[in-house]
Amino acid sequence: MTGLLLSCSSDRGIIVWKEDATTKKMMPQLCSIRELKSNNDACWNMRGDKFCVGSASGHVYSGYYNNEVNLWIATSLTENKPLHDSPVTSVKFDPLSGRVVASSSTDGTVVVSSTYDAQIDTAQDQGPFGKLTSPEILFKFKCSEWVNCVSFSPSGS
Repeated sequence: MTGLLLSCSSDRGIIVWKEDATTKKMMPQLCSIRELKSNNDACWNMRGDKFCVGSASGHVYSGYYNNEVNLWIATSLTENKPLHDSPVTSVKFDPLSGRVVASSSTDGTVVVSSTYDAQIDTAQDQGPFGKLTSPEILFKFKCSEWVNCVSFSPSGS
């Protein structure tokens, strides 16, 4: 357990909160993200060392703590074109590897994609999707209506 709390908001901000040992108050930690619209949902992976964020622009971001700059950094899974054609409503990491994220959107699509990062992910974190070594879209499917929420089963399968 990391004791960290993650929040995102319509003002495009992402804040990672950590309890100060002396004051016992939750103190904000900076997070860098390049997003022009609101952030709608956020989720930690099972280890608490990486998070994902879904935005109104259709982008899905993966973030981690960079010790060199003392800052949380979130980058889009797809640099130029968003994963979704409309706002992302829900993002969830798979519970076993922490390398795969499912995202849903008001455009009626669900996208399951790898968030592999060589700096954070290790070889033993394979989960039900096998050994992933690069960020990629694993599958995408269209529903007939807008999707409010996505989730993996506790076993990850």
